[in-house]
Amino acid sequence: MISEKNVASVFNGFWEETLPLLTPSFVRVFNEAHCEELVEQPSSKFLRIPIAPEVTKHDLVAEFAFCAAEASHATGKAVSELEKGPKTVKHIYEKAVLFLRRYDSADGEFLLNDVEVEEAFKLADQYQCFFDYLHLRHTEIKFRPKIKGAGFLGGCTADLSAGDTLYEIKAISRNLSGKDIRQLLIYLGLRSAADESQWEYAGFFNPRRALHYRFSVEHLIYRTSGGKSKAEVFDRLLRFLDSRGIELDTPF
Repeated sequence: MISEKNVASVFNGFWEETLPLLTPSFVRVFNEAHCEELVEQPSSKFLRIPIAPEVTKHDLVAEFAFCAAEASHATGKAVSELEKGPKTVKHIYEKAVLFLRRYDSADGEFLLNDVEVEEAFKLADQYQCFFDYLHLRHTEIKFRPKIKGAGFLGGCTADLSAGDTLYEIKAISRNLSGKDIRQLLIYLGLRSAADESQWEYAGFFNPRRALHYRFSVEHLIYRTSGGKSKAEVFDRLLRFLDSRGIELDTPF
């Protein structure tokens, strides 16, 4: 089954025609111009968290951290408090494995080592620092917003809605790539067809490197499409998805 990540990574002809200026050189400038290093903010509590040598399951560590941050936000408990409860840790781990199904084991074996769990909780702490930095009310933060699918792309789950901004979480050591930006635009394009509130801004948060990106959706599309409006580009995306002739509207 195709996912939004697949759509963002393939169909090069469509993307080159729709966003012809979203080139490697543009992305390089984007990383320089829009990247905010949160550790350098006044009185910053953010940390850079390099990958420890003992950490091998990078994606599971990142998903565990995201689930821990989500649990902290839902319960109002500090991440450090969640870390002390073995049952809570097991529940967070199981939720992360459920999302990253390839780690599911028949005997329920806990596949993260102690260093990986410790690093995951350090990453989870960064989220609360991020929410404090954004100065938003608790109710303005929503994990995993659901987005209705279109055509051959089924319903999607984005990462984080924060007020008027949709954030994609990238706990990675590399810079952002063009496919990362395209994936975020897919979510925004799908939401544009729904009778729901729209995000005027979009961004990325990297809890590992303590990096923050936030930008106007309209401005980014104008720059990368060669002057087209957000409505034009999103309409083109939706028509492309519908033209494939496969209807799927269930989350995956």
